[in-house]
Amino acid sequence: MKTGVIILGHGSRTVEANQVFDSIVEMVKEEIDYEIVEKASMELAKPSLAQSIEKIVKAGVKKVIVVPLFLFPGIHIQEDIPKLLKLEQEKYPEVEFIFGRNIGADKKIAELMVERVKEVG
Repeated sequence: MKTGVIILGHGSRTVEANQVFDSIVEMVKEEIDYEIVEKASMELAKPSLAQSIEKIVKAGVKKVIVVPLFLFPGIHIQEDIPKLLKLEQEKYPEVEFIFGRNIGADKKIAELMVERVKEVG
């Protein structure tokens, strides 16, 4: 089964923020072995989640893994994204959608923060 991955960010009005997001998505692409890896944003930037899903479904994907690049389990994670995925499931009933976990409280994040503190301390 052809699988596609969508890294879902919040989106920003600033070019710099979107460039950082693009860089992270490229790093992910280099590290995982899936047929298609795309980006999407919740708001303020393109492509939207619906646009990315449409693109990869047109490419023949039958399984879509959506992983949010969100630190906290806020409203987007708890409500907005599940609602959007439900709509997409209705649009594409032949496609399996999987919603991954947000980053959350992860030791790797704490280690990165320690590095940042040491950089300036």
